[in-house]
Amino acid sequence: MQMNSKIVRFNPAALPLEYMPKIANVTDSSHAKHYLIPGKVFVSADPVAVSTIVGTGVSICLWDQVRRIGGINHFLLPTNAEGYLDNTKYADAANHTLLQELIQLGADPRSMEARIFGGSQPTVTFSSSTECLGDRNVQLALDFLGRRNIRLVEKEVGGTRGRKLIFQTDDGRTWSQQL
Repeated sequence: MQMNSKIVRFNPAALPLEYMPKIANVTDSSHAKHYLIPGKVFVSADPVAVSTIVGTGVSICLWDQVRRIGGINHFLLPTNAEGYLDNTKYADAANHTLLQELIQLGADPRSMEARIFGGSQPTVTFSSSTECLGDRNVQLALDFLGRRNIRLVEKEVGGTRGRKLIFQTDDGRTWSQQL
């Protein structure tokens, strides 16, 4: 019995334009690239283009516009019932860690601005609750910024689809695309 195999190579140029990533090449070569895994925090005083994909989870991008230092988190759940302050998949730990790491790099919360992304609501539900995980995550992000008087300059939250996000740590610019 003889088997024929054929290797098919992916050719992105063969895709129709509506399927091409709209934010694929928005950053320049002066920015290092970093993919932020959900449940983690990333801060840098160097120019880095950080990308992540958010769904019901939320990312807060903080940027000190005077010192040009930025950071981003990606939390998945609102609160940690066990109270562990180092598990950054939860909002309380992720937000606290993001702010503290930026302060350690020399950032000043008084000159910070924030952007929030995520908090989508899946079209499938598994309970009769009207409360959505995405909404709770967004509310905790807004509460965190409000308690610290950090100015919110952009908020792209909700909907039923996830988002790809790119954040540049040195100038605070962001790009997002619904998936």
